[in-house]
Order: sequence, then structure tokens, then C-alpha cells
Amino acid sequence: MDPKGAGSELQESRGAAPLLLPVTVVLVFAFGTLIPARRAAGEGPEQARPVDYTRDIAPLLARWCVSCHGEKEAQGGLRLDGIGEIMRGGDAGPAVIPNDPDASLLVAKIERRHRPSMPPRRKLPASGIALIRSWIAAGATR
Repeated sequence: MDPKGAGSELQESRGAAPLLLPVTVVLVFAFGTLIPARRAAGEGPEQARPVDYTRDIAPLLARWCVSCHGEKEAQGGLRLDGIGEIMRGGDAGPAVIPNDPDASLLVAKIERRHRPSMPPRRKLPASGIALIRSWIAAGATR
């Protein structure tokens, strides 16, 4: 008996092969459009987490700002080593206006829109500026 002859299992499975391509195209299209829609709705694994003062902002300020605006030295009367001190501000007024990064002096200084710019010798990375802006926009809370 010929295993490839008419009526054999191999001949019958070859008949299903032409359907495989259209089914594959439909599945790829369906999942290709559903996955980005889920991510846009905030359901995907790449969902942005909210900025946290302790996790994100405090280490950034400690690295870039606290040497001049900390407990030992508070240039301009401004301390950036604690959330209470940040909210209190310095000689030039409040450093942060919750929910309004554009009006916050801290943002103006690190974006170099207000002189003297901070930090004075090196520019804060764009990712750090974005974190601070996001934190302030979210209310500048813990």
C-alpha cells in the first residue's frame, strides 16, 4: 500500500495546509493589534510605575544636590535632603510647587532656565530632570 496514495492520512493532511496560512495571518493580525491596545490602556507588562520620593527622587538629590544643599551646608538657605526641607524652600522661596513643575524653582534651576543653574558645573541628566518633573506633577508627595 502506498502511504502517499489517495485516501491516505498524508494526503488528507496536505489538504489542510492551504488553510494554515490564512489562519496564521488572522492570528498575527489579531494579536498584533490587541497587544499594543492593551499596553496603551495600561494593561501590559511595560506599564509605567508612579515616581516615588524615597525610591527615585531622594537618591537623585543625594547624588547631585545634597553636597551643597544638605544638613552640613545649605546654600541659599535651601536643603534638599528631606521632603519637609524641600517643601520649606530656601531664601528664594519655595523650591517646589506641588502639581506644577513649570512654576517650581527647582525645575527652573535644573533645566537651566533660572540663574544660577544647578548643579553649577555639570548638567543633571535628562532622565533625572524627567523624574523630578513627574514627581512634582504628581503632587510631590512621598
